[in-house]
Amino acid sequence: MPPSPSRVLFIGLDGGTSAVLGPIFDRGWAPNLAALWRRSAVGRLRSTDPMVTPVAWTSFSTGCTPLRHGVHDFNYLDHARGAIREHDAATVRVPTLWEEISRAGGSIVSLGLPITYPAPKVRGLLVAGADAPDRDLAFAQCPEFDGLLRAEVPAYTHKLVWKRRPRTADEALDQARRCAAIFDAQAEAARLADARVDWTAMMVHFHNLDSLQHRMWPYFDVDETGVREAGFTDAVERCIRALDDSIGRLLDLASDRDAAVVVASDHGFGPCRSLVNVNGMLRAAGLQRTRVYGTRFRYRAIRVLERFRRWKALREPGGVAPEKARPIDGQISCDWRRTVAFAPFGQLCGNVFLNRSAVSGASADRALAELIGLFREARDPERGEPLFADVYSAADRFGVDPAEHGMPDVFALSADGYQAQAKWSERHRSTIQRPDPGLPGTHWLDGVLAVDAPGVRPGDRLDAELHDVAPTALAMLGLEVPGFMQGRALHEAFEAPLDEPREAEPVDVVAASADGP
Repeated sequence: MPPSPSRVLFIGLDGGTSAVLGPIFDRGWAPNLAALWRRSAVGRLRSTDPMVTPVAWTSFSTGCTPLRHGVHDFNYLDHARGAIREHDAATVRVPTLWEEISRAGGSIVSLGLPITYPAPKVRGLLVAGADAPDRDLAFAQCPEFDGLLRAEVPAYTHKLVWKRRPRTADEALDQARRCAAIFDAQAEAARLADARVDWTAMMVHFHNLDSLQHRMWPYFDVDETGVREAGFTDAVERCIRALDDSIGRLLDLASDRDAAVVVASDHGFGPCRSLVNVNGMLRAAGLQRTRVYGTRFRYRAIRVLERFRRWKALREPGGVAPEKARPIDGQISCDWRRTVAFAPFGQLCGNVFLNRSAVSGASADRALAELIGLFREARDPERGEPLFADVYSAADRFGVDPAEHGMPDVFALSADGYQAQAKWSERHRSTIQRPDPGLPGTHWLDGVLAVDAPGVRPGDRLDAELHDVAPTALAMLGLEVPGFMQGRALHEAFEAPLDEPREAEPVDVVAASADGP
């Protein structure tokens, strides 16, 4: 059994992928990460279904699959109110790694991790991620730390830089300067947090790596879509070097504190060949009907009212956006009397709901079979590749009533290279597939994992899932793995197996996994 470290430093590389890491190691852009990779057990870290931020990082934090932790997308459908609501930390059904460490008497530092707003009850210091509505709410657990950062690290922000693809080299370089400053600020924030908290676990999450790859993928020049272009390529290199410099400082901090290091990504990355219009597919198959002219007024009026409410709330002194519960009619313009299925939300997954006012019983079963066949048979006409990696009925796959979970009746999971989505511009509403020049990169399934700890076996040997990280970290720390965690400790990363005390699976948590959000 390897000796237990007293601390673990987690580095979240949002969208980190071997497709990028290998080339940037070879180019010398990331010497600190490259050295870490050489001395660590590394390998593939499979993302969740679907492979989107809130689902994946919640599996990372809880050691559970989405069915148990309850987060299946950014949003869920509140059937009782006919509204779409956003997931946040309050809708996660099981405790997180950070709560378990706190309950064991340890303290944590978490900087920028998604789905940590509103902050759970933990010992230590927690700054929420980009999903927090504003900065004050992101720092609600530690407002005094916010004051310190405003004074000493003004570049720190929990928000993202790369909102759109730069049009010019100058714009790319300007955004790269901002991104590099944020990476630097994150490392400095970690140093200041280290001085304030005697931590057992520290998490520093680099979310802007994901948005950088979304907008600038070709300029990484790692696949057939790659290009080298002055200014744009320079912007990417500047960001990666700044990220690596910040990681180097974090690794120095870990060394000073005798901490083990775990680097994880929530998914991989690759080129986005096309967007896929989920509701367009439903309309083309005759499973969804658009409102006739005149009845669209209600849909448009609801959208205008939503925007007005948000605008008004934000104009109030200290105002924040109103609770994000959106009427279904404001998200999708359907003739509900003639619509069988609809997708009110979703990225990288067709989240398809049956219209239970139109189908039930045997007709619902037939509709499910038709939906599954529709998405399974969908192909890219140019490449002949499937658009969806997996398609299934939630009731059949999980053995639960999807409505009780706020989850779709059918999941159609995007294949690597394709981004299925519910939101679609009116101008292209009849188009099923189209490239998006503003989104040249998208999520792919396989992320990365590196573990550097006492007794580790260096080399490319890991084949893990996101929910394996939390139980591995607890076992490394010599703490009991709670029974609700479904992941396994990655013994193969070490010369000798970890000691893994594990609770029995509690009946109440198993039962709770069938409750709604």
